[in-house]
Amino acid sequence: MRRHTTGALGLAAVAVMVLLGGITRGHTPIASRFNYNEHIFPIFERQCGSCHVEGGVGPMSLLTYREAYPWTQSIREEILGLRMPPWKAEDGFGSFSNGHVLPAHEMDMLLEWSAGGYPQGPRNLTPAAPPPDTGWTLGEPAAELPLPEPFVFDAAATETVRYFVVPTDLGGDRWISAVDVLPGSRAVVRHVSVYVDTSGRARAADAADDGPGFASGFEGTEPIAVWWPGQQIARLDGIGYALPAGADLVARILYKKTWITEGQEFTDQTRLGLHLAEGDVDAIEQTVVDSTPEPTGRELTFSHVFDDEVTLLALLPEVAVGARELQVEGVLPDGSRRPLLLIREPDPAWPTRYWFEEPLDLPAGGALQVTATLQPGGGPGTLPSLFASDAPMRVLVDHAAPPAPAN
Repeated sequence: MRRHTTGALGLAAVAVMVLLGGITRGHTPIASRFNYNEHIFPIFERQCGSCHVEGGVGPMSLLTYREAYPWTQSIREEILGLRMPPWKAEDGFGSFSNGHVLPAHEMDMLLEWSAGGYPQGPRNLTPAAPPPDTGWTLGEPAAELPLPEPFVFDAAATETVRYFVVPTDLGGDRWISAVDVLPGSRAVVRHVSVYVDTSGRARAADAADDGPGFASGFEGTEPIAVWWPGQQIARLDGIGYALPAGADLVARILYKKTWITEGQEFTDQTRLGLHLAEGDVDAIEQTVVDSTPEPTGRELTFSHVFDDEVTLLALLPEVAVGARELQVEGVLPDGSRRPLLLIREPDPAWPTRYWFEEPLDLPAGGALQVTATLQPGGGPGTLPSLFASDAPMRVLVDHAAPPAPAN
């Protein structure tokens, strides 16, 4: 079953009518066995509540019947289009530990409810809207690091990318097993990428910018974490990203408004929560596999051969041109192939690191091969690359050397 990224739910006309205070609908016979209070609300709360909640980054809340029912047909279109919830990997082509899929029976319930009169259900079973989730996803982190100062997202702006230097000062070399994020302004923090900087380039760019953080001038590193609301965070065991003593973290934040929040000013001071690995820890290494600078024809194929044996942990693809499909395979020295990742209609607006359910060993001489089918006339995207790369397509590979055999 295909899984795709969601955009903003709803049609502009519906949005306008909601803002004007209501919707005029013809009578729809009740034909659904499922109602909002008993069956649909738990799905919305679990699958959509991280974004589509009052004050969230989604353009509307789905956590009360009054807020949800005007969007029933739009919800139906998003489900039928396999764009909701936001998970891109094709089922059966690779297996991942952080999947966020809509089970088939829940999809059927939502489709029947939206087409069958969208009943509310017994009034005495009306669920209470949950309070905002303000806690850490993985529990209390070992270190909580806020942005050094608040950033004001101007009322006139609709979208911007900003980098922030976050000093660590953890008393020595450490290993990061997970990074959690608590946005200071949930309505506009669309996604956060986190980098380790030992070069001082981020501090120099920050010093050259008059405001909090900076807009550009930090290139050539790979993110150790990529976060967006509702994304499941992987916490690693016995392995981690190196954080040398004195290194800075750099938080790259995409701020983006919806039609609900346009024209408003927001102040954000997002916090990073570091989970640290202790004891004997293996280092995660990263390799960026870039495509050719200019695609030719409708298919783009590129690969990377590993000189040494590696253990594949995760893949983070980034597509900067219009593409219908992206496929990643492991190619063994004997020519046999292992399916790793298949994405239909890649969407650069929702960068996702796909953590394998089980690490995959690739022998020396093995390769990672990427094949993409391009859309006709698909031009470059508008978002700057997470890797400051000019290539139209790339895949970040997180890997480690496999453990040495026992004597």
